[in-house]
Amino acid sequence: MLLRFFRINDPYRLLGLLIIIILISLPFFIMPVGIMLSELKYLVLGEAMANGKLMYVQVFDDTPPLASVLFGFKHLIFGKSLLAGHILAVFIIIFQSSYFAILLINNKAYAENTYLPSLIFGLLCFFSFDLLSFSPELLASTVLLFAINQLFHEIEFKIQRDEITLKLGVYLGLATFLVFSYWVFLLLTIFILITFTRAGFRKIALMVFGFILPHAVLFTLYFYKGETNLLLRNFYLSNLTLSGEMLVSSKGLFVLAALPLAYFVFSVFMMNREARFTKYQSQLMQVMFLWLLFALIQVLVARQVSPASLITFIPPFAYFISHYLLLIRRKWRAELMLWLFLAGIVSVNLLSRSGRIMSVDFTSLFPKTNSSSNQITEKRILVLDKNLNVYQHNSLGGYFLDWELSSPIFADLSQYHHVEIISSCFDEDPPEVIIDNNNLMEGVIQRIPSIGIAYRREGNIYKKISN
Repeated sequence: MLLRFFRINDPYRLLGLLIIIILISLPFFIMPVGIMLSELKYLVLGEAMANGKLMYVQVFDDTPPLASVLFGFKHLIFGKSLLAGHILAVFIIIFQSSYFAILLINNKAYAENTYLPSLIFGLLCFFSFDLLSFSPELLASTVLLFAINQLFHEIEFKIQRDEITLKLGVYLGLATFLVFSYWVFLLLTIFILITFTRAGFRKIALMVFGFILPHAVLFTLYFYKGETNLLLRNFYLSNLTLSGEMLVSSKGLFVLAALPLAYFVFSVFMMNREARFTKYQSQLMQVMFLWLLFALIQVLVARQVSPASLITFIPPFAYFISHYLLLIRRKWRAELMLWLFLAGIVSVNLLSRSGRIMSVDFTSLFPKTNSSSNQITEKRILVLDKNLNVYQHNSLGGYFLDWELSSPIFADLSQYHHVEIISSCFDEDPPEVIIDNNNLMEGVIQRIPSIGIAYRREGNIYKKISN
């Protein structure tokens, strides 16, 4: 019944998608697991951006610029509400699922027009609970869907216009403003255009120009402010990695993705045996398979890898799994396989989230508790280590949010530029409380005595003296 409902080419099927996604997401709202480290960081970052701070100059962090701006807008509207972020994430997933199905219908990717891919796409977004977060990955995957649509238009021989190629490049450029490692998909797109459309140098150059355009605008802005060195250091260089930090083990990621992966294998086998494609549809299938391979490369070069990092696998998986279900001849078997997919996705998510699947360890996704987090509340603080938990009840004071980027400033005070940055921080945005577990402030006070006069030390905590 569920398969039959979504198989019909009727836009009102999207209302059914809306209801199903909301129902599936209810357990995650009713039984919350607490704030994740990434969510905490983005809430603090959003507040700093809403207060008018300049990213990379007055906030030392590697979050891409468009994501930072969107977190700032979210804070202006919803404040530090974690629930608001989760609700926004659910509606973004509903939009992505709907758009993906419409994209496939408009580009005639299947032999029949169907809204089944919208359901499969939406279900795949529930393979892990951390996808239900207002995150750069979720936002960037939306932009990538726009890029896929332009790419399909370009492959279709009837439609080849320069504006399509330019928009494709701009979308890919904007995606890197949300998740920088998505630059990998520029290489994929160049390969696809050369292979499937025999694009010449002019067309490739136009797309690359579109990709570079947002970066050129950003660089020009920071050049005007005289801060290109901090832009390069805190955004571009910090995000250029060959291997990232695994927040969840590869075994845990495999367990979470095992069911979608199994259905993908079934779909490849079924399509090789049963499917009959036109030349154009065959090209689209090859594009989605290549997208899958480059999504794997993107995960390998990402700075941090969590289950949410696998969101780039969802469009090709949804494409292939939908094909598989549509090709099953016996309707009752196709219906059964769809229900097993739905139940399996939700069950693995809920069981892993509650800690009942031992091979999936989400510990690294959450902040660690400590005594400082309970002692200090409603203050503008500066934390001179990696501990972000204290920000749950406080705001960022000063410039230094990401300690990996900030620590070299405090470690080498022999450089005048480092001292200048710290001095500017305490002049323009002095924190009310400084947590210094590594005794770094002594060196700072020796270089800038006025800071020592303005603060009173209590153990490893410095408190600003009221004027």
